[in-house]
Amino acid sequence: MKIFILMILVIATAGCATLGTAPETQVTSGSTVAAAGIDFAPAPSAAPFPDQNIGPRIIMPVTGGAPVIGIPLGGDMYLPVTGGAPVIGMPITP
Repeated sequence: MKIFILMILVIATAGCATLGTAPETQVTSGSTVAAAGIDFAPAPSAAPFPDQNIGPRIIMPVTGGAPVIGIPLGGDMYLPVTGGAPVIGMPITP
């Protein structure tokens, strides 16, 4: 039984190794395009990432109550600097 399982693993691994890209033949035509004379402008870069401020912020909890000072954990969750369970809320300050 162990040999049967080992053979299946060997065959499965060997099959995955052959699924890579195969070398392709390059087709050339009689006419070539002169790319040296064409200048393309570089693609516009993506907008920079937003400011990653991980400092404490004043948070208004979605459940109501007094605002708390919390450290962002991701999404709308903040860890209060005074301790306790994470709070779901929205920042009052930018």
